[in-house]
Amino acid sequence: MRKLITLMLAACALAVPAATAAPTKKPGGTKPCHGKAWVMVVLKGTLANDPVAGDTSLQLTVLRTNRWGRGYKQGTQPATITLTDSTSYVKGGEASTLDALALNDRVVVKGKMSRCDLRDADPANMPALTAKKVVDQTADTGEST
Repeated sequence: MRKLITLMLAACALAVPAATAAPTKKPGGTKPCHGKAWVMVVLKGTLANDPVAGDTSLQLTVLRTNRWGRGYKQGTQPATITLTDSTSYVKGGEASTLDALALNDRVVVKGKMSRCDLRDADPANMPALTAKKVVDQTADTGEST
């Protein structure tokens, strides 16, 4: 009888760690959207139009993007980028204006969007991107150093 109880206790002692070590659901997959996560969308490309002061948008042929801008590159080209009064412009490392940009200038456009809007978007119908910053990266050919 003693051997039976000892064997039963030993079997129970081995069963408890095996039960607690059972595989659980691995973390991963898509996270639920609560509308709080804003991500920076970075688009690099060339201007497809010659914007003038007062324009509310510009056309960009997207050549490169970060992770969040992939849909804009895969979508219809050129992409339309919305501009506001608070959009800042940089050319040659200094503050600039919209009318200083020209056709075929290489630019980087930065804007923030909801991660949820981008995740569920179809590349053929991407949500409108509002630019926070437009950086002109066209090299100045008039100066020599």
